[in-house]
Amino acid sequence: MVQFVTNGLYRFCEWVMRLAYLNILWVSFSIAGLVVLGIMPATAATFSVTRKWVTGNTDIPIFQTFWKAYKKEFLRINIIGCILSVIAAVFYFDFVILGVFHEQMSIMKFIFMSLLFVYGVIVLFIFPVYAHYNIPLLHTFKYALIIGFSRPLHTLGMAAGALGVTYLILLHVTFIVFFSGSVFCWVVTWFAVKAFYSIDHSYAKRQAI
Repeated sequence: MVQFVTNGLYRFCEWVMRLAYLNILWVSFSIAGLVVLGIMPATAATFSVTRKWVTGNTDIPIFQTFWKAYKKEFLRINIIGCILSVIAAVFYFDFVILGVFHEQMSIMKFIFMSLLFVYGVIVLFIFPVYAHYNIPLLHTFKYALIIGFSRPLHTLGMAAGALGVTYLILLHVTFIVFFSGSVFCWVVTWFAVKAFYSIDHSYAKRQAI
């Protein structure tokens, strides 16, 4: 019993250190890219590491894996970031316009909220899809959308997990510094990989028929 508790405590502390180290890398490399150019590749690199962990490769060299993904995907992931930012800006201006004409644009509000929901699903899945699949850049958006809507339970779990982690992170500055990016990416990756495996399993069954 004592050995079991000791091993469990050791594993817990090991994972705390891994997540804290990965988060420090995420923060450091985001700042190194002056945030604007650094946060997207740093986030993509963090998802590359968490994907390895979730798929069973828990003993990977964290820094080497992170740095390789950061360098390799710097330009492509920033293009995705620019596209997402432009869309977010459009949503913001639409929101302002709807606020001004709130009584006359009820139908537009419904369309706006629907499109915002679609955008949210894409944002949730875009990084896991990017890290998991070797596909053309623009196909990443299509895959994120299709997988997000074809696996609604996984999407809901991912959204709930992301909100829960965000709430815990905001409770104390320590969580922001040491666990904000890494834990968030790990939770999102866990649900995303489950969705990917579910799709692969369904496809394999159809092929076997």
